[in-house]
Amino acid sequence: MLLAYFNALLPVIFCAGLGLALARNSTLLDSPSLSRLVTTIGLPALILSALLGMETPVWAVSETLMAILGVLAISAVVGAIGLKLAGLEVRGYLSMLVNPNTGNLGIPLVFSLLGEEALIHAVVISTTVQISHFTLGVWLLSGAFSLKTILSNVSIVTLVIGLAWVATDLHTPAALVRTVDLLAGMTIPVMLLLLGRSLATINLHELGRIRVIAGLSIGRVILGLGAALAVVMLLPLEPIVAKTLLIQASMPVAVISYLLASHYGGPKDDVAAVILLSMPVSLLAVFGILQFF
Repeated sequence: MLLAYFNALLPVIFCAGLGLALARNSTLLDSPSLSRLVTTIGLPALILSALLGMETPVWAVSETLMAILGVLAISAVVGAIGLKLAGLEVRGYLSMLVNPNTGNLGIPLVFSLLGEEALIHAVVISTTVQISHFTLGVWLLSGAFSLKTILSNVSIVTLVIGLAWVATDLHTPAALVRTVDLLAGMTIPVMLLLLGRSLATINLHELGRIRVIAGLSIGRVILGLGAALAVVMLLPLEPIVAKTLLIQASMPVAVISYLLASHYGGPKDDVAAVILLSMPVSLLAVFGILQFF
């Protein structure tokens, strides 16, 4: 099991590390168009590819949606209570604790560990968490909510269209499937390279707050994993859905949390430190999940 875990993890770590090295030593990843390429073409293509190729019925995806919504709700309530007890600002830290990195890290990791069968569930979870970033996250940090941001998100629109297409059992031309698969193939490697680039740009200033940072890092993983375990015990989930949910919920703090904190005047230095420190904690949790589930 240990060898299989590292064999699956190595490509993920290598690609992210390559992105970090390229960001520090070259300009290959400097173009902001790369991020737009992934969000407007790559991720929607990955969503369609996963939906069109899935062998599980549509109700299994709705089950996944219910499960991740449960995880987010439990995490939000418990996280808010924990932050209050710790004397930390709910506004600045709650979204970071609730919304993990299910995209750049979670999707590739689930794909490497569980295979293509789990990909659709990982994508549904990631898209839901993305919605949470731009609802709960933006609302907490800015004090405002924008429905327009949600409705204009290409991944969300693609997921809705794809689910409707699959649910109606419409015929999909083979040429269209191959085209979507071809576009989707670029997404996971580029996402990992961009993750490495994002980590290279993080500037750590306040490592003197190591106890707070360590507590938040461990808390993020424990909160997500605990909420996912509660949902798995309450709902009759398929084993592949349960494993995907547990892994995705145990991911570290998302890089987008740092970007939102920077944009809206949140505690960006603490968030940056927690992103890095929560990664090894998350990978240890994932290893435990594979051992016991």
